[in-house]
Amino acid sequence: MKRYTTLFIDLDNTLYDFSGNSREAYCAVYALLGYGRWFDSFEHYFTIYEGYNQQLWALYAEGKITKEHLNAERYAHPLRVAGVPDADAVGARFWAEAMQRLPLGRRLVPYAREALEYLRPRYRLYVLSNGFTELQARKMQSAGIDHYFDGVVLSEDIGVNKPDPAIFEYALRVAGVSKAETLMIGDNFEVDIEGAQQVGIDQVFYNVGRLALGDKRPPTYTIESLLELKDIL
Repeated sequence: MKRYTTLFIDLDNTLYDFSGNSREAYCAVYALLGYGRWFDSFEHYFTIYEGYNQQLWALYAEGKITKEHLNAERYAHPLRVAGVPDADAVGARFWAEAMQRLPLGRRLVPYAREALEYLRPRYRLYVLSNGFTELQARKMQSAGIDHYFDGVVLSEDIGVNKPDPAIFEYALRVAGVSKAETLMIGDNFEVDIEGAQQVGIDQVFYNVGRLALGDKRPPTYTIESLLELKDIL
């Protein structure tokens, strides 16, 4: 088994339960702003929001849209679908309110803390994320995991997103390590795994959704629980 010294770990939905925490925050803002005037339920709103949000994040990861466009469009889109007048302005208020709540969520994915307790004494740990600078540090603090890490590398630091090879090369320079002694851990196959593969960094695919990979190049390792990291590392 190869000997690694440094682990790059994605944050959202790999360690931090962003899906659960954000859903809770959005539900609170939905109620606060009286969105029940336009939608049958929060589930109705969130289904419209989430489908489009995933499309926008894929475009953002590819560098095809800006952060500003992503944030404006994902909150305005459900309102346009519902026929709400001045959807852009109303959506902007939703985003402003959500920004106050999103970093406060404390939920981690199952066994994240146990995994970090195991890994921290054995490896240097770095977060490597496409998340926004103004949110990521606060989310880590709220969840009580910031002290496990030697550093945080965000796509906004250099203006490119995973899976662009440039952010992985930048992270290697920040950590002062070679590719051979580094391992990338993430839940998004296209962004985390294929990105690391492009630059020759070994990978752990956290395949909690049991995604079928088809003819894709297989990752170095695949796990369905973070506890399985103990079998690899």
